[in-house]
Amino acid sequence: MIYQYLPVERIHYGINIVAEQLVSEIQKLNAKRLLIVTTNSMLKTKAYQRMIETLHANQLDTYVTCSKQHVPGNILMQNIKEIRDFNPDLILSCGGGSPIDAAKILSLVLSEGIQSEDDLYPYSENLREKAPQMLDYLPHIAIPTTLSASEFTSIAGTTKAEDHVKYKFSHLNMTPKFVFLDPAFTVETPDWLWISTGIRAVDHAVETLYTPVPNPINTSLALQALKKLYDHLPISKNDPTNLESRLECQLGAWLSLFSVVNIKLGLSHSIGHQLGATYDIPHGMTSAIMLPHVMKFLLPRTSDEQAKITEALGFSKENITENASMAPTLIRGLIQDLEIPHHLRDFEVKKESIPAVVKNILIDIQGEENSFVLGTGDLNKEITSLLEAAW
Repeated sequence: MIYQYLPVERIHYGINIVAEQLVSEIQKLNAKRLLIVTTNSMLKTKAYQRMIETLHANQLDTYVTCSKQHVPGNILMQNIKEIRDFNPDLILSCGGGSPIDAAKILSLVLSEGIQSEDDLYPYSENLREKAPQMLDYLPHIAIPTTLSASEFTSIAGTTKAEDHVKYKFSHLNMTPKFVFLDPAFTVETPDWLWISTGIRAVDHAVETLYTPVPNPINTSLALQALKKLYDHLPISKNDPTNLESRLECQLGAWLSLFSVVNIKLGLSHSIGHQLGATYDIPHGMTSAIMLPHVMKFLLPRTSDEQAKITEALGFSKENITENASMAPTLIRGLIQDLEIPHHLRDFEVKKESIPAVVKNILIDIQGEENSFVLGTGDLNKEITSLLEAAW
């Protein structure tokens, strides 16, 4: 057995830690020209505007590019010539999972000399036509404003407009080198986005617990993550100004996806990737829709692992069977208490469209090679039934 750490050098965490430490970190890297990857909505926030003022006051040049939900490939690559002309020596992402993913893929693009959207996809895990080397890549600082935890992975995805398929990219050097967990940057995050990405982090933790390749580090941290998220998501929803609880949620998201190269995430994620790409449903919402159904579906094969969820949340019963059967109910209850939409029909998905998206989900499942899922007899029928139950 072996455990591999991702190449993350430092994680700064605390209230107002960006104001206190960001410039110092940039100066240690001797960076002068920052490629900033964010979103149009982020540009309007006070925390972001203060950060930009500070960067410019310290004689740092910036070029800003904005991403969108699910990282459309055409938008990702539309300014690539101008970005190359700017010649950045550091990438700084600020926002949720989409701009952080976009920054990771732009790191790949700049390192490999990719010139166009069509030239990008051969490097994807979907096609595997070209193997990324990333020998000469830019350091990446990530400042997340949601709980998606994209900043802690070496994986990123982009959606091709032509076929709505999500293309996955992965390389250890795509991992952000530095992360700033600052709840001050999350205050203006829309409530629905903060809470739904919190459920995404719950999804990370749950699927870590019943990964087919478990290890003691990720298992222990996932249980701590669930406790933090279960306790502090409701507090942060009821009182968005409670920065201490927001920080606890950020720490929970970090623990939920710690050195993810050591595990395989499962069925909820495979389904969520394609629901997001096909129906433009945010990933946090796809977790709210699918996770309790997936947990119930996998219960016969993951009862020992799911029993730990009930124990960690403080609802332990007399035996493993009772604890395991309660776990999906607890997660469903949290989703309902947080008032998150959790049906496909809430997002105007037509029931008759389900068979088409199942085809893409099956491709995603095969790529993940999850033995718990692949052990199902008629996978097409079972996944269709799961989506119909979630409808």
